[in-house]
Amino acid sequence: MESLTSDLTEEKSKQLRALLGNVELSLLYKASVHGYQASDFHQRCDGQGPTLLVAYNRSGYIFGGYTSDIFLFSFQDKIPVRIKINSGHHARLDDAGGPNFGQQLYFCYKNQPVVLNQGGNAFNVNTATMYGNDAQLTECEVYKVEQSNTEEKPWRNVLWTAERRAELMEMIRNHKPVMTSVSRVRILMIGPVGAGKSSFFNSINSIFMSRITSKAMSGSAATSLTTQFRTYPVKDGRGGKLLPFVLCDTMGLEEQSGAGLDIEDISSILQGHVPDR
Repeated sequence: MESLTSDLTEEKSKQLRALLGNVELSLLYKASVHGYQASDFHQRCDGQGPTLLVAYNRSGYIFGGYTSDIFLFSFQDKIPVRIKINSGHHARLDDAGGPNFGQQLYFCYKNQPVVLNQGGNAFNVNTATMYGNDAQLTECEVYKVEQSNTEEKPWRNVLWTAERRAELMEMIRNHKPVMTSVSRVRILMIGPVGAGKSSFFNSINSIFMSRITSKAMSGSAATSLTTQFRTYPVKDGRGGKLLPFVLCDTMGLEEQSGAGLDIEDISSILQGHVPDR
């Protein structure tokens, strides 16, 4: 069986699949392999159900159209932008020629690696924006579009009942560190800005306090709201004893140097060289 290699990157394929819903794409036709003849296109694509055409031109534009609920698309600012075709117009209405949308935008026009917008009222599109007015194609691909049968599954199944909750809380209360010289387990929380480290502590604290607490500053921001290394012991209810763990909160990791938590600081924290605050 002939093996075809898609020119779509995994990222762009994922973006197009998201545009279409929960679907899978199977490459049916590749002009550089099968030729630009209309007969080659029809031989491989007719009767295949909904299809997605993806064209590439010399200027690096990626654009095309979908034949089910008819629309055009073009990657603009790295994301696919959808262009709706007016009602009453169809894809590939002319079965003798190459793929076309609304009998207005023709791909592989006259069996050549070109795209032609011959004008009409099927859709309103700025060809300079859609494909840079560069009509010369470097590739044309057609994908079969099928609904995906795979449902996203949780990474683990959790039995969550009041009894299970009470059981887990009791396990935590009675936990004993392996080393007798260690009174409480210290849990270091590390992650990028906005991962929810401070919110995680507030949630755990709220559960054992039986009320909503916000001891650690949390929220949404471009930079870390946590500005110091903090150690948070947790009490078993108001006035209760300390539980056998301490949650250690850190600044968020950031891409630019000199901002957020420095990787070298993690080693110092693990070695116990960084005090609270």
